[in-house]
Formats: sequence, structure tokens, C-alpha cells
Amino acid sequence: MNFSKRTLSIMLCISFAALLGNSALAHEKMESKGECKHAWGNKVGYAAHFDKRMSALQTSLQLTSSQEVSWTEFSNKLKPVKIDRPDHQDWKDLNTPDRLDQRLNQMKSHEQEMTDHAAAVRKFYDTLTQDQKKIFDKNFQAHNSPR
Repeated sequence: MNFSKRTLSIMLCISFAALLGNSALAHEKMESKGECKHAWGNKVGYAAHFDKRMSALQTSLQLTSSQEVSWTEFSNKLKPVKIDRPDHQDWKDLNTPDRLDQRLNQMKSHEQEMTDHAAAVRKFYDTLTQDQKKIFDKNFQAHNSPR
């Protein structure tokens, strides 16, 4: 199929205009919603989502009575907590180095939360049998990883 340079240019311009139009509409839709539909986008919904997943995991693990104490500690340490995130509107008056310091402080806080999370998982994981570890590993795989 032979296309002239003009035809190709017109097709590229139309495609580019359509792409920009879709981007603008998508941005407009996102702003109008105010929040996402995912369970974790809603603070109340995330807690319910977490409880449902943990309950399913507990059932599938078939824990012994001696493991129940470890389970309670584990699940309490992993319960979602309200993260104190400053409103980005407060940041508009900060200069760039101060905003970077704020982001760095947030990252340090998230790193500490992840360290605590990993320690709780490791402590509970050590109480599981080999079969339970396989079930646990399957339930804690990333959603985008191949299963």
C-alpha cells in the first residue's frame, strides 16, 4: 500500500489529535470522580477488603490452636491504619528543597512501616508448616506477578 507523505501526515495529525482528546477526557473524568472505585481508594472499603482477605487466608491455612496466638499478633500488626499524609495544597507555599525534604520524610516513614510489616510476616511465617507456607506464599503474591 503506497501512501503519500501528505496522507501520512494527515493520518498522524488525526491520530495525535484523538490521543490528546482522549487524554483530556480521561483527566476530566478522573477529576470529577474525586476517588477511585477500588476498595483501597475508600478508607472504609479498604478495611473491609483487608478483613475479607485475612479471613479467607486464615480459613485456608487451617491454623492449629497453638498458631492462633501468632495469627492474632500478625493480623493486628498488618491491620490498615490511617496514614497521616499532608495535603499537597500545603506544599504549594514550600520551596523545592523543603518539598524534597517532606517527600524524603514520607519515604522514611513508609520504609519504617514496611520494615515492621516484614518483621511481622517473618515472625508469623516461621510458625507455619511447609504446606501452610505454600498457601501463604500463594496468597501474598503480587497481583501482577505470574501465578
